[in-house]
Amino acid sequence: MRRLEHMRGPVVAEYLSRNDAAILPLGPTEAHGLHLPYGCDHIIALATATLAAEPADALILPPFAYSWPGATAKLPGTIRLAPDLVQHVLLAILESAVERGFRRLALIAAHGPDEHLATIVGRHFFERSGLPVAVHHAVPGRGRTDRERELVAADQTGDREDPGRGETSRLVAALEVLGLPADLVDLSAGPARGTPQPAALHDPMRIGGAGFWYTELPQHVPTPRQHSAAIGRAYLEAAAAAVVDSLAAMRELTGTPAPAR
Repeated sequence: MRRLEHMRGPVVAEYLSRNDAAILPLGPTEAHGLHLPYGCDHIIALATATLAAEPADALILPPFAYSWPGATAKLPGTIRLAPDLVQHVLLAILESAVERGFRRLALIAAHGPDEHLATIVGRHFFERSGLPVAVHHAVPGRGRTDRERELVAADQTGDREDPGRGETSRLVAALEVLGLPADLVDLSAGPARGTPQPAALHDPMRIGGAGFWYTELPQHVPTPRQHSAAIGRAYLEAAAAAVVDSLAAMRELTGTPAPAR
């Protein structure tokens, strides 16, 4: 049992008497094309945390499911909190965790804009507390370890040839890790791509523009022709291994004793 919301007080107190690591999965509640659930990103982040928690001997904080969505904000049902508000809330969660005994903390995100938002939060937290935060991204191309880079290199075609394949693969693998129903993914939604984004929104991104909206559901994550749970699982495991290594590397800085062998 590693998820804090499922644990009872005496068990948590016993854990904190011997260790101090906590992982916070985060992601938005946003539209994901025609075939993926709105919780896609924080489900992937939670699955990654689940794979990391046991080898890191860490607890998993309840997932934060209202990260800033970014370009999906105008799609039906997407819940948008402003990025500055999200940063304040995440910072408050981390500071509260430290006050209650957690000193080695990790953030796991699986959503593009969170690469920037979570990194800013981690830096701000460090400047206020003096404690580092491990910030990891369960998204191909955003990982920093050799294994994560190796997986990207081995799948050069990826979403370029079959848009939506990568995220669908990671979500299918995440559902298996968490024991959630496979039918949360609806591949019968078909390969519809919808109307392309208006050029005025899309083209500036190619030359450095920083803002755009998705205007139709299929534009965000098109339904792929195929997916691979094995490839998705490999990405989650690589990201989880990076989290484990980061939390272990923090021991010296925080004064946390190494586990008894």
